[in-house]
Amino acid sequence: MIRVKVDKDTCIACGNCEAVEPAVFSLENSPYSMVIEDPVVPEHEKTALQAVDECPASAISYEELEPNEETSVINIEETTPAAVADDVKEPLVNQEEKVMKAVVDKDLCIGCGICEGTAPEVFSLATEPYAVVIQDPVAEENQEAARQAADDCPETAITIEE
Repeated sequence: MIRVKVDKDTCIACGNCEAVEPAVFSLENSPYSMVIEDPVVPEHEKTALQAVDECPASAISYEELEPNEETSVINIEETTPAAVADDVKEPLVNQEEKVMKAVVDKDLCIGCGICEGTAPEVFSLATEPYAVVIQDPVAEENQEAARQAADDCPETAITIEE
């Protein structure tokens, strides 16, 4: 198995990696490509390595995992609180209530930056003329700030889904 990593400072968000292997890479709700399958399962390795080779910014690296190295594959898109609870073997109390997603309507956003100033861990204007969500789902420690950013948005462009 391999583990891939995207250097967010080098990534130009071109989408090539996601086009080559959408099971491993995603640009959804992020200003740079994110790894959504870690480590990469054997059936996706060949195309994930192709994405590494074809990255125009050389922003993707990989490492081979030792055959005896114990790993559990996590696909972020398919991870649910119950699946995480099974994987961790610790009970999660009311975990489903804590899952939060922030959504920015790019047609309403005027790029004022209030959200980024209020919750910089959740929102960014670094790559677009409108705010983008850079933390999905929103970590519990940033949820209050995300709600405040939504409340403070002058165009009500931010929706919080819980």
